[in-house]
Amino acid sequence: MVILRGKILQSLLILWILMQTGPLPCRCQCEEEGFYYCGIGQVNMTSDGAAKLRKLIDTLNEWTTIAIEKLIVSNSASGPFLQRIAPLTEQITFAAYRDPVFQIPEGNTIGEFDINGSGKLRSIVAGSTSHVQLLFVEDCLLDRLPPTLPKLEALQALSLTQCALTTVRLDMLAANLKLTYVDLSRNQIRQLIPVTSPPQQTSAIASLILTANRLERLDMAIFAFLPALQMLDVRSNRIVHLDATASVTYRSLERLLLSANLITTFDTRNITLLKLSTLTVDDNALTDIPTHWGTIPNLRVLGFDTNYLTRIDMSVFRSFPTLQGIYISGNRIQSIRTSSPVVLPMLELLIFEDNLITSVNLTGCDFANVTIMSFINNSLTTVPPVFQRLPKVRLSLLSNPLKCSNLASFKNRIADDRLHVSEDSDYAPCRTTSSISLGRNVTGCCNT
Repeated sequence: MVILRGKILQSLLILWILMQTGPLPCRCQCEEEGFYYCGIGQVNMTSDGAAKLRKLIDTLNEWTTIAIEKLIVSNSASGPFLQRIAPLTEQITFAAYRDPVFQIPEGNTIGEFDINGSGKLRSIVAGSTSHVQLLFVEDCLLDRLPPTLPKLEALQALSLTQCALTTVRLDMLAANLKLTYVDLSRNQIRQLIPVTSPPQQTSAIASLILTANRLERLDMAIFAFLPALQMLDVRSNRIVHLDATASVTYRSLERLLLSANLITTFDTRNITLLKLSTLTVDDNALTDIPTHWGTIPNLRVLGFDTNYLTRIDMSVFRSFPTLQGIYISGNRIQSIRTSSPVVLPMLELLIFEDNLITSVNLTGCDFANVTIMSFINNSLTTVPPVFQRLPKVRLSLLSNPLKCSNLASFKNRIADDRLHVSEDSDYAPCRTTSSISLGRNVTGCCNT
């Protein structure tokens, strides 16, 4: 516990101590001991607390966590207190900080702050310092980015999670030139306000995490001021529309995470993504495969699992000659075909599991290097005619209502391990109306 302003507040202060010379602390100094851990109970900074810590640290010769169960300070566990404790540590973690204000004093030399606000922290006030590199805050009442953030000149990583942010001004992030990692997940963000003028210096932000907020539209043009952006994570929002209101090129973006939204409109015509290799728009509300695509020259994997798709026209993938895998499972797809010829020379995987597929026609599709095609748990009654067109393919049709008369003509494909179908066994008996012998004591499940 920490005593602040006469009130007892549940809190825990953990200090990561620099390596010192000398023997490890003895049990008389640590009330609890563990691997690189020392729990010392109460420290009273209004009397001999600082001397007690100093004496303990002087006995350490390894990086050690010192856990203070009860910290007594004259006013606050931030501000002047941090100046007193700074010579003893480089990192401080507050497991339950309950003061409404956290003050980082000017000239502070501590490099990392981890603050669990316990739902009380409302404000962070920072003085100018060139030492703070990491600032992590969780469970707080902050409703905006702290205005004094730019004073943390060396800040590299910022995490404000499970707080009360509703609007984020992106120019606030551009002000910290060494900032590379930003996590604003689990807030209530509804609006991202674009930068009002081009930053005078280039932002270094490489990762921007906005997971589990309340965004309803994603305009990709607003991140144009982040040339170093490698990952944008907007999973678990309420995004309905994704587009770009102006032409924008991302030269570094490799990961764009969009799952668990409500996307019905997906238009990337104004977007160039030079390094993006994987794009999965899973768990959204698309009823058709998007047709308005920008330039994505290195796309390897494309996925639309768990949407509301009912049909697939393979010609839409013509824009991505480097595709290696297509994943479209958990939809309501009934048919797969192509309206015009399409060549995908690098394609290896086609996964269409857990749909309602009754018809597959790949006439016009040149997928010579496809090795795996899966239609597990669909409604196919006949084996799709793919073996001549796809010479390397291994086809999986488990949990499909195949007709026995059709299945019987593919025994050689099954024997050659080119076709996998449901087989009768003690632990997984056939659920079909009949079965046939496939040879080698194998019985295939099928319908008459």
